Order: sequence, then C-alpha cells, then structure tokens
Amino acid sequence: MKKFVTLCLSLILTLSLAVPAAASAAPRPAGVSVQVNGEDVTFPNASPAVINGRTMVPMRAVLETLGAQVDYDGETKTVNAKLGDISLTHVIGTNTIEMGGGEKLTMDTVSSVKNGSTLVPLRFFSQALNYEVYWDEGARTAVVIDKKALIEEIDKNFTILNDLQARQNQAADGNLAIDMDFSGEAKVLDSINGDQTLPFSMKMSALYGPEAMNMEGTLDLSALAPLLAGIGEAELPSEAAAMLKDLSFKMIYGESMWMQVPALTSMLVQEGAEAPESGVWLKTADMPALSTMSVNAGASTIGSTLYDLAEMADAEVPVNIYEDLTEAAQLVTGLMGDETFTKNGEDYAWKLDESKSAALAEALGASAVSFPFTMEMTIKADGSSTFDMALSIEEDPIAVSMTLSGTSTRTESTVKGQFQVKNVCDVTFQGTAKVAPSDKAPVAAPPADAVVIDLDDYAAAPLTGTDIGVIGGADGPTAIFTTDAA
Repeated sequence: MKKFVTLCLSLILTLSLAVPAAASAAPRPAGVSVQVNGEDVTFPNASPAVINGRTMVPMRAVLETLGAQVDYDGETKTVNAKLGDISLTHVIGTNTIEMGGGEKLTMDTVSSVKNGSTLVPLRFFSQALNYEVYWDEGARTAVVIDKKALIEEIDKNFTILNDLQARQNQAADGNLAIDMDFSGEAKVLDSINGDQTLPFSMKMSALYGPEAMNMEGTLDLSALAPLLAGIGEAELPSEAAAMLKDLSFKMIYGESMWMQVPALTSMLVQEGAEAPESGVWLKTADMPALSTMSVNAGASTIGSTLYDLAEMADAEVPVNIYEDLTEAAQLVTGLMGDETFTKNGEDYAWKLDESKSAALAEALGASAVSFPFTMEMTIKADGSSTFDMALSIEEDPIAVSMTLSGTSTRTESTVKGQFQVKNVCDVTFQGTAKVAPSDKAPVAAPPADAVVIDLDDYAAAPLTGTDIGVIGGADGPTAIFTTDAA
C-alpha cells in the first residue's frame, strides 16, 4: 500500500525489461570490448585486454569517452584528468591515483604501456570517477554507466511522483517499523448446498533498515481451499488445507533470504529431512543486497527504482542495462510522467484509461489485447494520496470484476476492495499499514548456530527416501545433502 506506485511500476518493468534481456544471445566475441553509457568505445591504437583477471584499457580513450578532460606530461609521465568537480592525477607505471582533495587510492596493479597507449584497470579508474562498472562474460564486454547522471535525467520527468515519495517518507532515513493488518471474507456461492462465508486474515510486522529487513506474521488463508475448488482447481490435500488455517512465518532478508515456516519444515521432515520440527531456517537463492535496491525509501526515487529493476533484470547480460533502462523509462514516462498529470487547484490528478492502456499494450508488443482496466490517483497538496482501480472481464463462460481503493499518508495507508467471479465467489477485504521510526535495527542473518536448510540444494537433490543430512550455520555453507542415486 505504502509502495503502491512503486509496485505498479515494478509490474510494468518486469515485463518491459525481462523480454529483451532474455532475448539477447549474441555469439561470444574473441576480444574484449568496452561500453560506456550504452555506446561501444573505439580504440584507435591498443585494444582492451584481460590481464591477470583485470580488464585493462587504453586510458585516454576511456577517460575522454567518460567525459573527462585529459592532459599528459610526457616528461614526468603524469596523467591529469578532470570530470566535473572530480580530478585525479596518475603517474604511468605506478599503482596509485591521487585525487583532487589529496586522497590517494591504491590500485591492485600498475599501469603499463602498449603500442604507445597507457593501459589502466578500467574498473578502478571508472569507480574513482563515480561510475558503475559491470562485466558481461557472454559478450566479453566491460560496461560502464554514469548511474547518478542517468537517474537524474530520468527523474526530470517524475517530479510529481518523486515529491509524493519524498513527502510520504520524510522519516524513512533510518530504521522503520511497519505493522500491517489485512482481513476479509470470502463468500463461496453454492445454489444447491447454500452459500458458505469464510473469513481470512493476515497480520504482519516488519522492521526495515538500510541493509536488512525482518518480517513476521500469521495468516489464516483457509478460505483458499474452497475457493480453488469452486473455480475448477484440484482439491487441496487435507494437510495443505490445515496448514493454510494457521500459517505463521518469520523472514530475514539481507544478502540472502531466510524464512522460518514451521508448517513447511514439518512437511520437509516428513519427506526425510533430518531437522528439528521447529527453529529451522529455510534459505532461498541469494538476493541482491537490500542496500542496492532503494528499499530504504527515504533515498528512493522513480529513477533509482527503475535503475535497480533494470540492474536486476539484466544481471546476466549487463550490456543490456543502459538500453533497457532508457526504453523502460520512456515507457513509464508516457504512462506516469509529469505530463500525464492534470493540476486541479493545489492537487494533481492522474488516470489510466482505455487509451493509455492501449498505448501501453502496444509498447509492450500486444497491440491487439483488450485491457478492461481503469485506475485514478489524486495527489493532494498535503502530501497524501488516494487511488481507485476497477477491472471488469466478461468472456463466456467466466465473468470477473474487481474494485480497489485506498489512501496513503506519511504514517498510515488503507486499502479496501472486492473481487467477484460470477456464480463462484464474492470476496471483500480491507487493510491498514502503519509506519513509524524505530530505534531497533533488523538482523541480517539467522544466528550462526541456527539449523538452516538450503532450498536450492534440497530441490536439486535426487530424493530416494534415504536420509537427508542438514548442516546448520548461517555464516558458512548452510546445507549438505547426501542422497543415494536413483
């Protein structure tokens, strides 16, 4: 709720960024290339090369492509470069860089000369000038991006949404405590045996920090069992239905994600895992560090959120980051940029209607798709906001409708809605989320002596009914599974 706008953007960008990333499959080149802000760099003399695991590049060509002014003193073999308010000095053949403020940086290798060009480690020089550097193994390309400038350029088109984000997160620079309460009821329609009304609920508390997030809660999702049966899905086993009734969990998210779900642990033990019934942490795949994802909303903007999403979507093909990000930014600008808002007095109004939906579908390559969805948002002068959303689908033999509305302020958000499937169910729900600064900091990992099951290893193990050995410990290899081959 608090992040409703960001979540909408995330859904859109997941589609717009993932497709081009997955489609990139260029032949593996023989040499090494350098890309700066989406453009390939041309080297007239010496070519880049990987030496002792480091990408070494002709210094002048790269620095000038980065936008730096470069001067060289042949007698002292000294290079002076200046980019904006950053300046540096480097003597060829050494491993030190002296910054304009007097700070000295030490590289892990010395510069050298090849075919009259000075080769320097690209990552070190680029990062000294505050650029992001990635290595694309498939394309054999070092990717350099001026992240700060690119985000600032994108954010020029989102001053209204960024102002809303800043107003609603004035106290979000430290640790935040969030309490969420979500409830409702599902009416399962049955003209023969009579309608059945089932309640459901979700209570969660979370602690956000710059480097980690902790969450715990309880869920009653027992209404899902008859709902799934009502729309033609297979009936849930009795064990699964019982688990939905009282599902408790804890989560730790730092550089990886761990979850403590007693009901799921019990199921793993029944399958043969040697682990206690309680106190076990389930480790999922490694995740991007929380500090790199603008989760600390006090520093988050639309531009930084888009950058983080592009970086994650193209993690395996970073040569696509710049192009995919700029294309996605253009798409979202046309959808929710400043020009799409209408000023009413001191307030701003925004609406996603049929024409905008059609334009979005066309931009995503689905021009023939009908998208019966509308949404309106009002950003008020006091920094609060409201939204209303409606969806209606009538395609024989099914008819679905949904309405959703909510409010958001700096300290509290609310949401309510209704979901209906004709002749099947009628679901209503409501929820609140309250945010406040906290003097507590979240933990980044389970205790070092905790029992941890690595779900990736578990999924890969060929289960044959033999023992599964689990070794605990959050700081080292978290699990070792020994199974007999099938």
